[in-house]
Amino acid sequence: MATTTAPDFAADGSSVSRQERLAAAVRSLRTRAGGTDPARILLIIGSVLVPLGGVFIILGWWGASHTVWVYEQIPYAISGGVLGLGLVFAGGFCYFAYWLSQVVYAVRRDAEETKAVLGRIEELLAAAPFAVTAAAAPPAERPLRARSATFFATANGTVFHRADCPTVNGRDGIRPVSADDGLTPCRICEPVAD
Repeated sequence: MATTTAPDFAADGSSVSRQERLAAAVRSLRTRAGGTDPARILLIIGSVLVPLGGVFIILGWWGASHTVWVYEQIPYAISGGVLGLGLVFAGGFCYFAYWLSQVVYAVRRDAEETKAVLGRIEELLAAAPFAVTAAAAPPAERPLRARSATFFATANGTVFHRADCPTVNGRDGIRPVSADDGLTPCRICEPVAD
């Protein structure tokens, strides 16, 4: 059998200095909470590229609409229209990537919550002993409680009940009986089931 003992601390405080060095190293680590979220960067890029692409498309149209010569309109169409469409598409893809990352975060968060809830349910089920096999068996095959257990019946009744049965709970004229008195068990509270 292994035993754990407290660590020996040197008189010069070397274990304390190790703890201080560890704490300083942990403080110097960069965490995501303090940094910028990559998904947020995609949102910012998309929110810049889409309007910028729209501006390029409008400027290309504006330049091409002020000349009647096709050879003068082509540079405006290429520089304004094609570049603007490219920026709009790139911004749209950034928005789409941001949306997908939010969906992934939500699915992961929901999975963790579901895992925690299932863990709590499992702990509760493990803590509460259920007689599933006895309750699932037909009434004739269910095991009887101890013969010395006290049950209750109405004054003139032929059926015996547990004390918490709604048939006898709170009624006057209830008498204690045992399972050997020749009475039939109640079908509501099933007093002979384990």
